[in-house]
Amino acid sequence: MKNGAGRASFPAGPAPARPRHYHRPRALCYHSSMKFEARGLIKIFPAPLFSGGVALRALDGAAMEAAPGVTGVEGPNGSGKTTLFRALAGIIEADGGQVLADGAPAGPEELRKLAAYCPANPRNFYFRLTAAENLRFFGALAGLSPHEASASALALAGRLGLAQADLDRRFDRLSEGNMQKVSLIRTLSRRARLLLLDEPFRGLDAAACAGLLELIKETGRDRAVLISSHSPELLRAAAGRIVKMEAGRII
Repeated sequence: MKNGAGRASFPAGPAPARPRHYHRPRALCYHSSMKFEARGLIKIFPAPLFSGGVALRALDGAAMEAAPGVTGVEGPNGSGKTTLFRALAGIIEADGGQVLADGAPAGPEELRKLAAYCPANPRNFYFRLTAAENLRFFGALAGLSPHEASASALALAGRLGLAQADLDRRFDRLSEGNMQKVSLIRTLSRRARLLLLDEPFRGLDAAACAGLLELIKETGRDRAVLISSHSPELLRAAAGRIVKMEAGRII
């Protein structure tokens, strides 16, 4: 529906009846508690053609486990944190090693159903749509009805301090911090079994950081959460355990 300024806003009133044929995709049907394992992951990015450079070995046998709870991953720039998260999310395919979900091998397609990834740079949205329209669209891709996507977004927006006026604003007119909040809402709304948060506190104000810390702890009660941050204080406030990454490996 449109508000007085012509912007899309979340519908009010009772939820519409769900059609009988509606069903959720497999990603939303798994048991809440799952264990994920990365075993010897290798990822090599070839040098650009005709560049004269050398290939980048971004992951060099990375191995770790993620069970329900919150695990922090720290390390310097270029240590492989983002590549590890993208491999666990099924966004990129490792060149070696494997990922297991509850002991069973999980390829990129399966991982895309199980995991939700929040990138450090929240730019992969439709800039000419409002934040609300983006969230309904991506919610539909995750198997949420319009009402479910709207209700989840409103609840999470309240926890992160994102106002209705910002939800009704075009995405490209949001501040960097509010773009990050929309990105976090999209990720958290999926209720995925593995949550991968890459620099989630980037650009957030103090109140939003506090709200996000609470959401991370709540999520970690029954799901696996991996989080990276260059802030040691925030990482330790969020995570029950910390692992360090260096040169493509977990130390």
